[in-house]
Amino acid sequence: MRQLKLLIVTSAICFSALFLFVFFRTVPVSRIWKGYQVLYVTSKTASEPQILSLLEKNGCKNVVSRSNQRIPIVSKFSPVQVQDARSYLNTRNNFFTDETNSAMVFYLPDGQDTELSRTIKEISNIQNTSAGTDGTAAFPWLSPIICIIFALVCVLFAKNKTLLIPAAMFMVLFSLSRPLLTTSAAVCLALYGFFMVQKIWGRRNFSSAVVSPLIIVCVLLPILMLFMSSPLSALFYTLAVAASFSAMLLADMLKNRYDERYVRSRFKPVLIRSASFIPLIERKELKIILSLFVAIVAIFAVSFAGSSLQNVSLDTSQPALPAPVSGKSDLPDMDDFMAWSWNTITFPYRRMTDSAPQIPVDGDRVSIPVFSDAGGKIAESEQTAFVYNSTFRNSVYDSVKDLPYPALEKMMLRQGKDVRYSYTKGGASSSERWGTMILILCMLIPMGILAYFVLIKRSYGISL
Repeated sequence: MRQLKLLIVTSAICFSALFLFVFFRTVPVSRIWKGYQVLYVTSKTASEPQILSLLEKNGCKNVVSRSNQRIPIVSKFSPVQVQDARSYLNTRNNFFTDETNSAMVFYLPDGQDTELSRTIKEISNIQNTSAGTDGTAAFPWLSPIICIIFALVCVLFAKNKTLLIPAAMFMVLFSLSRPLLTTSAAVCLALYGFFMVQKIWGRRNFSSAVVSPLIIVCVLLPILMLFMSSPLSALFYTLAVAASFSAMLLADMLKNRYDERYVRSRFKPVLIRSASFIPLIERKELKIILSLFVAIVAIFAVSFAGSSLQNVSLDTSQPALPAPVSGKSDLPDMDDFMAWSWNTITFPYRRMTDSAPQIPVDGDRVSIPVFSDAGGKIAESEQTAFVYNSTFRNSVYDSVKDLPYPALEKMMLRQGKDVRYSYTKGGASSSERWGTMILILCMLIPMGILAYFVLIKRSYGISL
C-alpha cells in the first residue's frame, strides 16, 4: 500500500511538471532599449498626434515622442537661446525617425505589451499605414543546448544511468521551457547535484547523506538565486527538482518490480558501504566539475555576446532604428547633451564677442567680474561661477531625473552615461534582473568545489 501511494504521488508530480513545462513555456522577448519598447509607424496618411491619440486611448502611458519633448535644461537668465542646425536640440530629433526618415519612432516603458498590441492593430487598420515593434520573440537555443551537452557528460560518467537519465530529462525540459541564461546555469548545477545523488542512491543512511552541504549548494541554493531574478523561475525550478527526484524514485521502483517479476537469480547483491562512506567527489570525476565550470562560463559569455548568438531568426522587415551600440555613433549621446547643457547654462556669463562654444573638458571654468570697494577705489576681481567637473555633471543628471515629462534624456540616462547610439536592425537583447550577478555566483560554486578539494584537502575522494 505504501508503494502504491508513493507511485501515485511521484507520478502526479512528474505529469504535473510535464503539463506546466509545456503549457506555460516562455520565449524571451528581445528589446533594443533597456526598459523601453520601440514602436515604429510608416504611414502616408496618419500623423504623429493621431498615433499618440491611439496610444493614449489604449492605455499606453509615458510615451517618449518627438512632439512631447521640451528643453531639458534652461538658463533662468537666458531662457531663450538661438539653436543652430548642429545643436543637440535639433540633432536629437533623429531619435524619432528611422535611418531613411520614412518611419515615425516612439518609445514606451516596459510593461505595456497588451496595450501596445491593441494599438498596433488599430494603427494597421489605417489606410497606407503599417506598424511594428522591436519586441521580437525568438527561441534562444544556445543556452539549452549547453544544458543538454552537460547532461550528456553527467550521464556518460554516471554508474547508475537508469536513475540519472530520468532526472536529467526533467531538468533539460525545464531549461527548454524557460530558456533564460540564469535558469540554464541553475540547471547545470542541479544536474551535477543529481549526479552526486545517484552515487549514493539505495545505500544505508541515504536520507542523512543526501543533505550533504555539497548537494544542497548545487541543487537547492539556485532556488534563492533565481528568486532574486524571477520568483516564477524559482518556482518552476523547484518543480523541476521535485519532478527529477520523483523520476528517480519511479525509475527505482519500476526496476525493483521488474527484478522481482522477471529476474530469476537467487543472488541479490547488497550495497555494503553506507552512503556516508561514499565520496561525493573522486579524482576521476574532476572532469565533470571542470565541465560544469566551462558550461556556466559559456552561458556567461553568451550573456555578454547578446541574443544575436542565440536567436536563429531576425526580422528583416524591421527598419534601421535608433539603438544603443558599441561601435560608431551616428546619433547624439549623453556627452553631446552634457556639452550642450554646459554651453546653455554658461551662455549668460560669456561675452558676446567670445568664440563659438567648444566641447568642454574637465577643469573648464566660467568666471564673472566682481567689483568691490578697496580703499575708496573700485576694484575688479574674477569669481568662478561654474566649473565643468563631476559635480556639474551630477547636477545635470539630477535635473534630468526630475523632469516632469517623458524626456528622451531620461531614457538615455537609463541606458548608461557612456553609451553610444546609432541606427541598427540588430543589437536587440533580453535582460534579466540581477542576471550577471547570478551567473557569477553560479560560476563561483564549481570554483569553490575545486578549491576545496584541490587546494585545501590536497586529496580526492573525501566527502563533505
